[in-house]
Amino acid sequence: MYQYYDLTERLPFTIDLDRLRLEIKQLEDKQWLDHYDTALADGWTTIPLVTHDGSSDNENSQRIGQFGHYKRTQYVDELPYLKELLDNFKCPHGRIRIMKLMPGTIIREHRDTFNEVSDYAFGQVRLHIPIVTNDKVIFTVNGTNYHLSEGRLHYVNFTKKHYVKNDGTEPRVHLVLDLQVNDFLENIFPKSTLIQRIEMASSRFFTPLLIWFPLRSWQTITMTFWKLYEGSLLQRIRHRLFPKT
Repeated sequence: MYQYYDLTERLPFTIDLDRLRLEIKQLEDKQWLDHYDTALADGWTTIPLVTHDGSSDNENSQRIGQFGHYKRTQYVDELPYLKELLDNFKCPHGRIRIMKLMPGTIIREHRDTFNEVSDYAFGQVRLHIPIVTNDKVIFTVNGTNYHLSEGRLHYVNFTKKHYVKNDGTEPRVHLVLDLQVNDFLENIFPKSTLIQRIEMASSRFFTPLLIWFPLRSWQTITMTFWKLYEGSLLQRIRHRLFPKT
């Protein structure tokens, strides 16, 4: 299936970038939350619009929930155009956020896996609407560079390795929507060919088996090792023999 697609022209409604920008200005003095995974980036913040429990003021507000059980936060009632825009997406909503990436920030290479999967083949997607950006904000996905234009709806397959850089001089601000695929979204995406349907079926089987589970296993092994290593006799011996390392 597609690695990237600009879906704007297939939408049954228009995106009013000017109205979006006006409402974003109202959030400048609000509580922007640091991204919950600080290992990925340290200049990446968010305003939660839809969360698993309707909260918007703590790290756990950003955690993944279950489609059909997400709740809108108080910000949606304060932002009438954003509310209208969300209402226009006639599909189950997952986590929806306004995400800011500060100048000079890099979101390090990673994949979105398991419950965070964002791949049309798996029935859930993560769509981006850039509100403020610059030509030095680049998504690199599976070795290919993409610049996501302002005011347009972009699909990116984030199950593939990807990272993001903002080498510009101003923050990048996106509306990011996690959505579950239904008839409405299927009509926005181009109709899949037979070959693409075979590719998606193959991806659903092999991606978890060959990528996700080995990755999770490696993460578990390394976390367990460092937990046991800290304060251990082996660590003390190493520090005694190699005091500068």
